[in-house]
Amino acid sequence: MSAERLQYVTPLPPLPTGIAQYSRDLLRALGGAWPLDIVGEAGSNPAPFVNPVEESGTRTTSFRRGVPTVFQIGNSGFHRLAFKHALQESGVIVLHDVMLHHGRSGELLRAGGAGYQRVMRSRYGAKGAWAVAEILAGRAVDDFGVYPLSEDYVERAIVTIVHSEFARRQVLRFVPDANVVVVPMGVPLPALVDQSAARIALKLPERAFIIASITHVNPYKRMPIVLRAMRRLVAREPDAILIVAGSVAPGIDLKRQVSLLNLERNVRLLGYVTDDEARLAARAADVCVNLRFPSAGETSASLLRLLGAGRPVLVTDDPSIAEYPRDAVLPVAVDRFEDEMLADLMLLLARDRELRDAAGAAARSFIEREHSMLDAVHGYRNVIQAAFGVQLPESPGMAVHEPDPTVSASAVSPVRYSALDARIADALAGLRLAGHDATIHTVAQAAQRLRLDCAQPSENEWTSDEQVSADS
Repeated sequence: MSAERLQYVTPLPPLPTGIAQYSRDLLRALGGAWPLDIVGEAGSNPAPFVNPVEESGTRTTSFRRGVPTVFQIGNSGFHRLAFKHALQESGVIVLHDVMLHHGRSGELLRAGGAGYQRVMRSRYGAKGAWAVAEILAGRAVDDFGVYPLSEDYVERAIVTIVHSEFARRQVLRFVPDANVVVVPMGVPLPALVDQSAARIALKLPERAFIIASITHVNPYKRMPIVLRAMRRLVAREPDAILIVAGSVAPGIDLKRQVSLLNLERNVRLLGYVTDDEARLAARAADVCVNLRFPSAGETSASLLRLLGAGRPVLVTDDPSIAEYPRDAVLPVAVDRFEDEMLADLMLLLARDRELRDAAGAAARSFIEREHSMLDAVHGYRNVIQAAFGVQLPESPGMAVHEPDPTVSASAVSPVRYSALDARIADALAGLRLAGHDATIHTVAQAAQRLRLDCAQPSENEWTSDEQVSADS
């Protein structure tokens, strides 16, 4: 079947999701060498990956039944085609989040609550029906992890690809007889830009101790903990600086949090940044922080990119961290001492340059060894061959490094969301949907068009949507 084409269903930039960036990097590495028919989720732009000359290369198409298909699936509303067709077609699914509850519930509720109730009851029995009733009544459900809503996709798939052994074990817990294969995520190695040059480009002090958070800020990223730790740190390192490079979910007022802690001098909120600016921010930093709790069973692309940039990273101590080298990541327990422990680790790294350098080197080495783009492509090739019998060519000129960043600080131009977005985010918080910014913004726009909003948006605005250059 070497002449057969492969269908590839995925979000792509400019969609504000880390999986769009993941597919962009994978397709860029392949360079059109595989016979792929890209089926982009709504809002995707596949044009940069299409080869108009080579008939055997990459093309775009609408979804076709009965064709060998790879589905990229994550826990968001950017996977409508995959959510629909991966239940109808037996293909290869790439499961970026073991828990798909938020993304799927949004799709099911779009068609009315009856479908959501039916799926939850059939899969989880009386407990699932109770959870739906609580959610539809606007009450919080403590643990969505027991209702992952990913099982039927795994059961339907010929093979399920995940990016960590932790995720594989989680999938098998829910579907014990599933065919689950771990394939490295594939992280293009960032250029090792000189730290001084990166700081000059971003207008940061050349001699300060700098911590960077480079991710979309939502309630799970524990930014209040990070800010409280910074307050402790500056009492002993007054010139320390935290840069937050990433957009902020509606309803989170970081400026106010910074002001309440009297940290205006020590915290720089860059807002949404381009890929190049995110790379420069990582290289400008001495240390990075990437907290996340609770987890949806995902492999964090933002964390892997920080490690690839050669920076030690402060992370949340959960079972998934066991696969990361302890000489590269510094885990912080989620307990009442979390901010104190985080501050102590920041101080340790601030005062020990050799430790920072050694941890950064170990971080970069880990990405080269465990999550190289070359190994990721080989993993995909092996899975696809086993699933479909499709022979895919080698890609000798594969792009395994990111291009050198070229950027000016003035390029930062955050997209704005209104105060109405924040009010809708507050209303959805009880349903655990407050982090789904694209959905929130769409609802807010519709409310305004239908004149359902009680007042016009105020001047108080928040920067928007998921940091494309950071997370999955």
